[in-house]
Amino acid sequence: MNMYARLRDGEKLYENLTALLKRSTLDNLLDNHPPFQIDGNFGAIAAIGEAFLYSGDNQAVLLPALPKQFGDGFFKGLRARGGAVYNLYVEDGRLTRFTVRAESSDYRAEVRYRDRTFSVLLKQGEEISLEA
Repeated sequence: MNMYARLRDGEKLYENLTALLKRSTLDNLLDNHPPFQIDGNFGAIAAIGEAFLYSGDNQAVLLPALPKQFGDGFFKGLRARGGAVYNLYVEDGRLTRFTVRAESSDYRAEVRYRDRTFSVLLKQGEEISLEA
């Protein structure tokens, strides 16, 4: 799942997530590989996070691997490398709004969504909100 997220293939990510949940997850949502392996749980969450936000090298990519099955919703508080926190709002598989808050330090990044790029420069504690 993580490789498909990094390769920006949301459909293959979703296919693998579905298989993990159907065949390798207990009723309490823990990975059931004997005796127990936490990497299935942590890896799935990491892949879902990266489907919503990739960050690194002073850049952030919004919804780089969003599966079409994740059509509507939002997340709040996803942390990016460099000390920022993102909130994203999605309708019909499209970004409608996002916020960025520089939490632990000043934050500078090129934020990309599809063919758009936004330069973000925030002082620690500052937040911006943009409509997509």
